[in-house]
Order: sequence, then C-alpha cells, then structure tokens
Amino acid sequence: MKKHRILFSIAFSCVMSTSLLAQEVKKDTVSYWKKATSMGATFNQASFNDSWAATQGSKGSVGLNLFYNTKGEYSKDKVNWVNDLQLQYGLLDNGSGMRKTIDRIFFDSKIGHKISKTWLLYGNLNLQSQFTKGFNYGAGAKDANGNATDILVSNIFAPAFITESIGLEWKPNTAFNMTFAPGAVRQTIVADKTINVDANGLAYGVDVKNGKSVRNELAVLQVVANYNKDIAKNVNLKLRYQLFANYQDLGAMDNRLDAKFTAKINKYLSTTFDFIAVYDQDQIAKLQTAQNLGVGLLYSF
Repeated sequence: MKKHRILFSIAFSCVMSTSLLAQEVKKDTVSYWKKATSMGATFNQASFNDSWAATQGSKGSVGLNLFYNTKGEYSKDKVNWVNDLQLQYGLLDNGSGMRKTIDRIFFDSKIGHKISKTWLLYGNLNLQSQFTKGFNYGAGAKDANGNATDILVSNIFAPAFITESIGLEWKPNTAFNMTFAPGAVRQTIVADKTINVDANGLAYGVDVKNGKSVRNELAVLQVVANYNKDIAKNVNLKLRYQLFANYQDLGAMDNRLDAKFTAKINKYLSTTFDFIAVYDQDQIAKLQTAQNLGVGLLYSF
C-alpha cells in the first residue's frame, strides 16, 4: 500500500508541475505550452415491459460512465515534454447489483530532445492501473445458501503496470507519433495478495503465492504508437497501440489497443465509443476485448 501511495504522489506531482509551469509562462507574451482538458459523463439505459415478447428473459439496465482527461505539451527549441492523464470509471445496474463497466488510471510523461525535424531522443514514464475491485461474478464456490460466490480478480494497484523507457520517437506531424525503445523496463505490481491466482500461484505473472508483489520485465523492444485527430467535423478519433516484447518469451508478446471515438452533438452533449483489445498471456492466452457506448455531457477547455 505504501508503494502505490508514493507512486501516486509522483504522478500527481508531475501533473501539478505541468499545470503550474504552464500558468507561469502565461505571464510572458509567448507561451510554449499547449493544454487541453475534457471531462464528462455518459449514460446508457434499457428497459422492457412484461409484454415485450421479442426479448423474453432480458433485463432493464442503467449505467453511468465518468471520465477526465488532461494533457499538457511544452515545446521550445529542441525540447518537447508531454504529460497525459486519463481517468475513467463506469457502473451498470441491471437488477443484479451494481457492477463496474470500465475502470482506468493512465498517466504518461515523456520528455524528448529533437535530433531532426521528425525524430527525437526521449525518456518516458508510464503508469496504468484501476480504482476499485473487480470480480469474476458467480465463478466461485457455493455459499451456505447454495449461491455461487464471486472471485476477486483485481483491485487498485493489483495489477499496476509501470514502464520506464528510453529510445527514439518518430513524430511526422501533430496527429501521430511512434516510439521505439529497446531495453524498456516494466514492473507489474500486485499490491492486494487476496486476489485470485492461477494453478501456479501467479496473478498477472507475479508470484503471489510465494509472497511476491512485483515482477520485473525487460523488453527486447517496446513500440508505442499514438494517433489523435478530428476525422470529420466534430468527430475525434484517439488511438494508442502498445507492443511489449519480453526477451524471455518472444513468442508471447503483449499487445494492447485503446480506441476512443468522440462525436460532439453540440457544445455540451456528445456520443462516445470506447474499444479495448488486449493480448497478454500473463492474464489469459486469449484475445480480450471490451467496448462501451454512451451519450452524455462533455466539457472541454
């Protein structure tokens, strides 16, 4: 618990320093900062009356998703520094109790030094985790009443992924960039040792059964690609793809794709669609996908 509090403090300090520095340069006639912040809530709901024959057995549901994204980019001479914080959390109630639909903490800080018009040398720190507990519902042993129990499979900093990398960045335009990092290092943290482990006593690759809480990995190569552009009027597409090739098992490279469409209806209303695809054999040897669609409030500044 102490470790993740320290790491949160570091991440928070980086975000605050970005904000304070950006405020300070406002006093000058020229600002080297570009900032963008958006926050909002999306809603989804479904209901059926007792006579709706086409969906017998269906349940009504109501859901709420909250998000907060802020990004600050400093660019002067040959220095480029980008801080990106993304927070998302969603809940759904379908009559069987409240369950979360999306849960994400993402923080990325990258500083680069330009060596040409489109190439930079960079150093990067990335943190990913979640806010609350996650369960595999109804997958556990039966209780005294004969009901299947829920299995705890995740929690805050269980897991958390912290990656440090140094390498080359290709940035041909403002909408796209790609980084190449040989020798990137990643720590997988499982702070809650009560979560479910596999037959080998591992949780997300961490040897929890034998008291471990951290697993260190070294990559032969890490590739991260980002795309963020308005693809039509009031329609934005944001993509992030990450490949992590652990030198110990090149046949089981980790892949993750995050995609987000945002379509603004007017100044305060929008439609959002999130899609996530993950392949990580330390979690499960199958492709994992998740999607979320909602209509709601959006405020940007």
